[in-house]
Amino acid sequence: MPVVGISVDTAEESREMAGELGIDYPLLRDEGLRVALAYGVAMDGRDIAVPAVFVIDGNQRIHWKKVGESVWDRPKVEVILEQVDALL
Repeated sequence: MPVVGISVDTAEESREMAGELGIDYPLLRDEGLRVALAYGVAMDGRDIAVPAVFVIDGNQRIHWKKVGESVWDRPKVEVILEQVDALL
């Protein structure tokens, strides 16, 4: 199951963050907040999205989601993996 991160960050900013956090999956750019707006996670009054995680099944349906209320409100990796396992 592919894993990707999506943000409004530039490619260079994403590379730096990936290096700092040890991220080994692709980080895609959401230029113009198109993806964030489509998923309803664009932050009001700012050009960024609220932290959000979506687990999407093979039919492109959202199986599970967690939309944070602040930059620090993110699910633990274990919680995400439990949802992925439940989907598989």
